[in-house]
Amino acid sequence: MSKQEVAVIPSRALAVLLTVWALSEVSYLPGHIQSYLHYAYHETTSSTNLPYLQYMQHSYRLALCFHVARIVGYSLLARWLFKGGAEVSELFLPTSNEPQAVAQEH
Repeated sequence: MSKQEVAVIPSRALAVLLTVWALSEVSYLPGHIQSYLHYAYHETTSSTNLPYLQYMQHSYRLALCFHVARIVGYSLLARWLFKGGAEVSELFLPTSNEPQAVAQEH
């Protein structure tokens, strides 16, 4: 087996794991969207604590953005690992261009 063929098994296994993580994160997305929309469209009245409302809007917006970024990151990394290639095989089985120095004991 060539070096590239040996690297395919762990790269595809890791790609499947990242895909499962991405799908798991997608399952939490409706709750994050609902939480953000609750504060984004909250009606402001004279009794509304405006600083608290703004804090919650920004907090849920930030959490939602990072959640989407995590899903996209997992998906892109899984796709890259599943496709394989020279970069992936170098990642799993690096080649050393430097000769190994053997320590001699006296």
